[in-house]
Amino acid sequence: MRLQQTITEEKYQNTHIGTINLDHHTSSTKIIMDATMQLYERVINKELLTRRINVTANNVINVSEAEKKKSYEQIDLFTDYHQKEQEQLEEKKERNLQKAVISIKSKYGKNAIIKGMNLQEAGTTIDRNSQVGGHRA
Repeated sequence: MRLQQTITEEKYQNTHIGTINLDHHTSSTKIIMDATMQLYERVINKELLTRRINVTANNVINVSEAEKKKSYEQIDLFTDYHQKEQEQLEEKKERNLQKAVISIKSKYGKNAIIKGMNLQEAGTTIDRNSQVGGHRA
């Protein structure tokens, strides 16, 4: 029995801790998910199974605080500021899109906008959105 437990335990990950810092405050799901996946790729051993993943966000501030906060940056010759400006515009577009989706869902219900994969036979989002606290209403 002891040998069997050791074999079972060896197929799972040991505890791995990693951190990643973003270079600026953001509410962009794309940037946060890209950073999370980059950290996952760096830390996790793909040969072993993963039981649990915990993600924690630190230094979180309100959007209005982030907009008020003045930041200064040393200009250099090696940074493409045009590209940086384009990235900021993309973030702003994404934030506006998120606001639009939230307002539509609050006005018409959670099932007003869903992913196409949730319309498949195995999709559970529509059913789960009609539940209250995990229980059927």
